[in-house]
Amino acid sequence: MKAEALSRRIVQAAGLFPLPAITVLIAGVLLRPLRPRRTGLLLFLFLPSAAVFSQTQQVLPLSSPLYDEMDALYALYGLAAPSAARPWTNAEAAGMLQRLDQTAGVGAAAADSRVQDLYDRIAAELSVPFTVTLDNLAALNLQLDAALEAYAHTNSRDFVLEEDWRYGYEERKPLLSLTLELRIASWFYVTSDLRYGRNRFNERDMRRDTADLSAGVGAVVPPPDAEGESCAFPYRSWAYGSPFITNVTTGFDEFDFDWPKRANLTAGGKHWNLSIARDRVKWGPGRTGNFVFDDHRDYDEYLQFSAFTDNFKYQWLNVFYALPGFGGTGGFKFLMAHRLEFRILPALVFAVSENLMVDPDGFGPANANPAFIYHNWYDRSRFNAIAQLELDYVPAAGWRLYTETVIDQFRAFWEDESEPASWGILGGLEHTRFAGPGLLILSLEGAYTSPLLYRRDQVDFLTVLPVKVNGSKDNLVFDYTGYPYGGDALVLRLDSRYRFPGGALVSAGFFGAIHGRMNPFVSHNRDGNNGGLANREGSTPSGSNGEQELSCGVSIRGAYTLAKKMGIFTISAWAGADFVIKKNKLMISEAGQGEDIIYHNSNAVTDLQVVFGIGLRL
Repeated sequence: MKAEALSRRIVQAAGLFPLPAITVLIAGVLLRPLRPRRTGLLLFLFLPSAAVFSQTQQVLPLSSPLYDEMDALYALYGLAAPSAARPWTNAEAAGMLQRLDQTAGVGAAAADSRVQDLYDRIAAELSVPFTVTLDNLAALNLQLDAALEAYAHTNSRDFVLEEDWRYGYEERKPLLSLTLELRIASWFYVTSDLRYGRNRFNERDMRRDTADLSAGVGAVVPPPDAEGESCAFPYRSWAYGSPFITNVTTGFDEFDFDWPKRANLTAGGKHWNLSIARDRVKWGPGRTGNFVFDDHRDYDEYLQFSAFTDNFKYQWLNVFYALPGFGGTGGFKFLMAHRLEFRILPALVFAVSENLMVDPDGFGPANANPAFIYHNWYDRSRFNAIAQLELDYVPAAGWRLYTETVIDQFRAFWEDESEPASWGILGGLEHTRFAGPGLLILSLEGAYTSPLLYRRDQVDFLTVLPVKVNGSKDNLVFDYTGYPYGGDALVLRLDSRYRFPGGALVSAGFFGAIHGRMNPFVSHNRDGNNGGLANREGSTPSGSNGEQELSCGVSIRGAYTLAKKMGIFTISAWAGADFVIKKNKLMISEAGQGEDIIYHNSNAVTDLQVVFGIGLRL
């Protein structure tokens, strides 16, 4: 970013926080006459001052490119990635940027003007002022997004559900979205969004009744015990099975009633934050997914507290999951988690989290102690513990190694074999470098999950989201709290991303996965009794060759943003294509139920899926 533009943004932002304004104004005056090559050196002197007023509690959405940019900047400086517990607040991100000014290797990294430009760009993003100043302390921000998006694919016979698409519901943009933000000084922030978009389901879907699942689904949906208590889910989706469709709805039943997607009230300071929110959450470095909390979900609803310094972060996170009123049940369960992150060396970060899925029946104040060892709540009828370990290491500038492990069920040598071990692991190698004017990021990741990961007999890690459709029953979406592939999976992903300085992004990649027989509709018990122990034997991928689903393909994406080229509007355009191959694709048919789910398409089937869109931001 040019020095003049950056200085103007810094001066504008200073208007909301008068205390450091004198320092910032001096910086703005000094920066104007300087040649670009000297600007970088003085920014290191003035940006720490500027970061004081930018340390607000504004929550940065996980869709922001700032996360990728900050990860890349740290790798170029030879530092392990900044905190993998996300989203961050503006204050936390500003502290991460200031940490680079105190790093011994900063001079070598700053010698490349492109590294300095990346630093400047992140600093500018963190210093963008709100649009309306209410008084000396309060400011309001309004952002209106309009997006016209279209989707087409070549195989509308075999690829008929949302999960058949690489660009699914969570990625697709609403037609209209209005984001409201309010902040008071540097300690308080609230945001919410209003949107008009397409629903996951509608009345034209071909659905069947989950009451046909006589065994229930895992431990989250018990067998139906009363006539008329049922929900539905499609075996063919009208929207995702159509050869061509847009995000413009044509009927009221297509409208997505489930909003806001982001609603966050947070308060905090330079080194701590307390939030109650509906937002996406991510714990871990994974590109294919993460094992406890992952951003593939539409949103999570949570209460969290974080405290952080340059070399340590503690987070206490409580995520709440609704249970459907089905089979005489209802209510909610929640995942109570705490995570400790240590920067042992500048290039090495280690994190450990202990996480407890809780049935709130009988849950008392003593159980809410965030400093407790969660594994020591032994009541298996109410609690189920899972642990996660993370390691992030940068052996040389631009190179990054990481791994993440989850342990759901560990069998000690003195214990019997009533329940098999349940765990998962992923690891990746990432390289960041400049190629020409832009930033190139290459990554390779592989993952393994055991068949019984997330599955238990009384409290498990399956979740159910009842989705409202006007004029019909609720539809059910079954998901896992963490890894999007669940258990019983082998996954490989190769990615390349090239980010231009002007706001353009091009990416391409290969993905491949083998998934065994286990899925939410298959019982965890060898006798098919979901009330019994999770004792089904087998190794990943489980089942016969005809029951193992294979999927692979290539993806290409491109996006370009024209900043303020039409006065008050920002124009953007994007497009993408995915070529997908599947074999033994699981189809939930009208005849299939419980253990009798039918596997269709024993031969490989292919689909070319295309998306393109254009957007305006006010």
